[in-house]
Amino acid sequence: MAGHLVEVRASGAEAIERLSGGELPDVVLADVMMPGMDGMETLQRIKADHPRVPVILVTAQQLTREEHSAADALVSKPIDFGELFAEIERLAAS
Repeated sequence: MAGHLVEVRASGAEAIERLSGGELPDVVLADVMMPGMDGMETLQRIKADHPRVPVILVTAQQLTREEHSAADALVSKPIDFGELFAEIERLAAS
């Protein structure tokens, strides 16, 4: 993806585990609807432990203002990949 190294995790819990050890990613991309730990809980846990790691939420749902503002960016489904890549670049550069 535009010169970025991408790591994939199957769940929010696996993402949290990955963040607990080693180098932190430039950006985390999480779907709101995931089995087990959903994207909102994943976001909250990431921000509690690693507040400087930017998180982009992807969703087809309407989020409350509070839910929306908890994320560093929100990308709606169907995904506009130009928008997604622009948000990744913006947040990775911060």
